[in-house]
Amino acid sequence: MIAGDHDRITAVINLLITEFTYSPQANHRKGGLIGLAAATVGLTTEAAQHLEQIVPPVLNSFSDQDSRVRYYACEALYNIAKVVRGDFIIFFNQIFDALCKLSADSDANVQSAAHLLDRLVKDIVTESDQFRCILFPFSFLTAYSM
Repeated sequence: MIAGDHDRITAVINLLITEFTYSPQANHRKGGLIGLAAATVGLTTEAAQHLEQIVPPVLNSFSDQDSRVRYYACEALYNIAKVVRGDFIIFFNQIFDALCKLSADSDANVQSAAHLLDRLVKDIVTESDQFRCILFPFSFLTAYSM
């Protein structure tokens, strides 16, 4: 990446977040989510550097009042996760919490999208070396508490 590109990429991501994902209009919010996912896909190997900026507004959209925005949030996070794979694990707790809530969503399309995202997250966690270190103590604590 050329010096200065990082700043321009950050500016575009900030624009998508402030002007679109946090817009009062649902169509703008959906467009912002699609834009964030597209930016991640376009960044490929550089995407991980921008995850702390990209993922929180997508996670925030899981609680949107409009079911279509929640659906697009699932789709966006799915596409983001496909690109960044293991780098995505730092958001596991928030994603897990969101998926638990979305699995009981009132909209069947949101539930379906959440299910697809859930399967991808499981695949990523299974292949991640980072998660194996976390998984052992967690499984021990769960077994102990039962």
